[in-house]
Amino acid sequence: MNMSVNESIQTPSGNTRVMILATVAFALCFAGWTLYAPLAVYFKVEFNLSSTSVGLLLAAPVLLGSIAKIPMGIVTDKFGGRLVFTIMLLFGFLTLLLTSFAHSYGSLLACGLLYGLIGSSFAVGIPHVSGWYPKKKQGFALGVYGVGNAGTALSAFGAPFIAESLGWNKAFIFYAFPLLFMAFIYWFFTSDAPKPADAKVSTLSDKLKLFKSSRLAWVFCLFYFMFFGFFVCFSIWLPSYLCDFYNISPVKAGSFTSIFVFLSSFTRILGGYLGDRFNGRKIMVFLTVIVLIIAVFLNLNVSLVTSLMVFYIMGTCLGIGNGVVYKLVAEYFPKDTGAVGGLVGAAGGLGGFFLPIILGTIKDYTNNYSLGYIFVSLVCLMCLSFMEEKTLTNAHRNIATATH
Repeated sequence: MNMSVNESIQTPSGNTRVMILATVAFALCFAGWTLYAPLAVYFKVEFNLSSTSVGLLLAAPVLLGSIAKIPMGIVTDKFGGRLVFTIMLLFGFLTLLLTSFAHSYGSLLACGLLYGLIGSSFAVGIPHVSGWYPKKKQGFALGVYGVGNAGTALSAFGAPFIAESLGWNKAFIFYAFPLLFMAFIYWFFTSDAPKPADAKVSTLSDKLKLFKSSRLAWVFCLFYFMFFGFFVCFSIWLPSYLCDFYNISPVKAGSFTSIFVFLSSFTRILGGYLGDRFNGRKIMVFLTVIVLIIAVFLNLNVSLVTSLMVFYIMGTCLGIGNGVVYKLVAEYFPKDTGAVGGLVGAAGGLGGFFLPIILGTIKDYTNNYSLGYIFVSLVCLMCLSFMEEKTLTNAHRNIATATH
């Protein structure tokens, strides 16, 4: 049954039920969205694919998921997260089921573009969850919601086991049905946050003007392009990298990758917590410097244990950074959280689309990953150059003026 807005769960502290169910729904969507990565080894053998072709295949779901985040955020602002998330879960179920019947590289590519829509689920949950929480607690709430990224670990860990025992196509069936089950739960047990009676509804034109005029929104986009893009990129390529470089089995590589994903996902809570209490820009700059140092270090030949430790430190930094940036989105754009969150999410998704292709192409032409890590370093430097002190300072001053 649908919750009444007068229930005791609706308090100034937020809505725990919506936060938890949105997080679970997001995790299930992400598990399905990232299924190609742990199964890439099997696709490569069965269809005789190059690294470039594998990179394109892995990036296909990311493309639609990235592009769709902008309209999905706008649609959620208008119609509410309960309806939009439910429809998305049903669509994910149908398209994953369809993918289980794919029989060629072309059909896998087409299916990836279709079910990639569920990758935009993040942009749906951001306004749905943040609408229930006051500013001082939005960072923590969105950090918890961001743990849904752990869905990537569910696919990285579980899909190889299913593929080994039943065949890779059965993995899509296994991950499809939880989406159907969750769609019913989401519809009957969540609700949208009540809006003030005098709240002004932003039109599509207003949102487009905001995208054009807000420098701050584009700074957030660049940061998320790098941090979420790296998260997707390394979640996708880490299994193949570990298999190629250290000659370990796909199952073991998937297990190691799942730890990276869990760290990146659960440290979003810490990122939201830190964003609630400290200067967001300084945290963003500090984390960018750390990731830059790690990217340079990855060019060295090190043992498997050392390599994993370095990747796990990177995963922790990426998780904190991703948690911080969405806390700032909700803080600086309270009336357009869905729209701006969708724009920022799209930028991150595009990072996740292009970076795997670039790394795959570099791997094909050089037969190593070193130049790919150098490219990562250059992206970090570019991001640092755009994060000027005055951008966030002026934005903070404008908000303070508007609220007085």
